[in-house]
Amino acid sequence: MEAGGPPAGAGCGGYVVGETVKLLKELNAFDEYDVILFDVLGDVVCGGFAAPLNYADYCLIVTDNGFDALFAANRIAASVREKARTHPLRLAGLIGNRTSKRDLIDKYVEAVPMPVLEILPLIEDIRVSRVKGKTLFEMTESDPSLDYVCNYYLNIADQLLAMPEGVVPNDAPDRELFTLLSDFYLNPETPVKSEEEALDLMMV
Repeated sequence: MEAGGPPAGAGCGGYVVGETVKLLKELNAFDEYDVILFDVLGDVVCGGFAAPLNYADYCLIVTDNGFDALFAANRIAASVREKARTHPLRLAGLIGNRTSKRDLIDKYVEAVPMPVLEILPLIEDIRVSRVKGKTLFEMTESDPSLDYVCNYYLNIADQLLAMPEGVVPNDAPDRELFTLLSDFYLNPETPVKSEEEALDLMMV
C-alpha cells in the first residue's frame, strides 16, 4: 500500500506516516502477516517518519557509496539506537544499492560496526523495472537472463528469514563522521603517481 503525503508544502509527510502505522495496527495488519516491509525516507530526524521503528523487529539501511547517503545512514543508526531503548528493535544490517564501489561503505562500517547484507551493483534493469511498473521477478518471466539480479534480493530475504541477531549500532557523532568521510575525498589513499595515471583517470 502507498501512504501518500499531502501536496508539497501543504502539510507534514511524517504525520501521514505515523497515522498510517496507527491504522495498520488497528486493522491487525501486524498480526496477520509474517513479513511487513515499510519503506521510509532516509534522514529520520522526524518522529513521524521514525514511527514504523516502534513496531519493527529489524531495520535495514539502504545506502550507496556516497558521502550524503552514508551521513543519512548514520542518522538512521542513531534512531535505531534510541528506539532500541524501549522496543525490541535491532539493525539487521546495511545494503549497498546501485554502487560500483564499496570503499566508503567499508570505511563507515569500520567506524560504526554493523553487518553488510548485500552490495547491489549498478544494474540498469532495477531502474527499468520501476518504469515498467513490474518487479524484477515479473520481468524475469520474459527475460531469464535477469535471474542473477533476483538472486541479490533472495540473498537478503534468506538472511532476514533466518532472523539474525542484529545489532544496536553506536552511531558516530556528526563531526567525527564528517571528518571520516570527507577525509576519504580530500586525502585519497591511492594518490596519482604519474601523469599517465592521471590521464587514465580522466579518460575513465
